[in-house]
Amino acid sequence: SLLYVRRRRDVNNPGIGDDELERLSGCPREHLEFHLWYLKAKGFIGRTENGTFAITVEGIDHAGSKQGRDRPDATRLLDHAD
Repeated sequence: SLLYVRRRRDVNNPGIGDDELERLSGCPREHLEFHLWYLKAKGFIGRTENGTFAITVEGIDHAGSKQGRDRPDATRLLDHAD
């Protein structure tokens, strides 16, 4: 939800930095690393020009699909906040 909401709020500045992502998610960086790697490798998130993480079009589509809801740990960063 964090990356989805950020993209929806500001499409021109959609990224969240490492420290902010850690703070907003409440998870230490070492717990986020695997999930960020996975989401990036799948093309669901990417790094912006200034080095922050942002959801991609593929990530938005995946978060909205049933398949995206089957993997709550990795896709929680993508799913739309209720």
